[in-house]
Amino acid sequence: MAAPFRNCSRLAANLRSKLPSVVNGIHSNHGECLRNQLSAGISVKRAGSTFCFYNQRTFTLSQTNVNRRQYSTTSERTCWKCGNKVDNNEELFFCKCGVVQDIKGLTFFEVMGIPQSFDIDVTSLTQKYRDLQRQLHPDKYTLKSEREKQIAEEQSSCVNKAYFTLLKPLPRAQYLLERRGVPIEEDNSEADQAFLMEIMEVNEDIMDADTPDALQPIQMSNDLNIKNCVSEISKAFSNNNIDKAKEWTIRLKYFNNINDKIIGIYQKHFGAQ
Repeated sequence: MAAPFRNCSRLAANLRSKLPSVVNGIHSNHGECLRNQLSAGISVKRAGSTFCFYNQRTFTLSQTNVNRRQYSTTSERTCWKCGNKVDNNEELFFCKCGVVQDIKGLTFFEVMGIPQSFDIDVTSLTQKYRDLQRQLHPDKYTLKSEREKQIAEEQSSCVNKAYFTLLKPLPRAQYLLERRGVPIEEDNSEADQAFLMEIMEVNEDIMDADTPDALQPIQMSNDLNIKNCVSEISKAFSNNNIDKAKEWTIRLKYFNNINDKIIGIYQKHFGAQ
């Protein structure tokens, strides 16, 4: 009985000897090739999902499952009324039977029907928000069942929260960071100390300004700082550099506070801006 096992062992050893010894140096993470250079003069190239070993046969990894995870993050749902499966793309808020659907568990990007990204089309987002407000207004459900009324109210509340979170760069960046598991702490303990000293000086300049003309250059400088922060945050998220995205989001938070303070002074002492 031992002979078949010896034959199998010899076969396995023969197969291993024909494989490049460097293959064990390759690692992957969600389809990404993390090893660019292998020993013994053999290298790996990646073009799309095709991997090529020099002097070896080319092979291709399917991207079907990766794409499905990337573009369809909502789980399968069933209509609570008719029991049929609900299409997450075409029936996000309503089943084909006409009944409103629960949208708990969806991201704000999914609720608004846009890709998850820091760079979004704000005009399209606003138009989508207005369309959803008309469709989901609670007054349309006054004659419906109590459950439909409750779901409609939850939908309307969720759409409002999603819209105002994604509308402005700061809350949008904070939301993306939270989804990555790196939220910004309230005490801002991670802010650079030299940067904090600069902010203190700006605040002192604001307190010393006693006319609109004195505030204007401070506001213009701060507007440029905000614009620069938004640009850097966009680059960081595009490059998947979450640490940099967090660093610039913290800065943007301070500059936004300065902007709010300047507007408040204008309104209180010099009339509305």
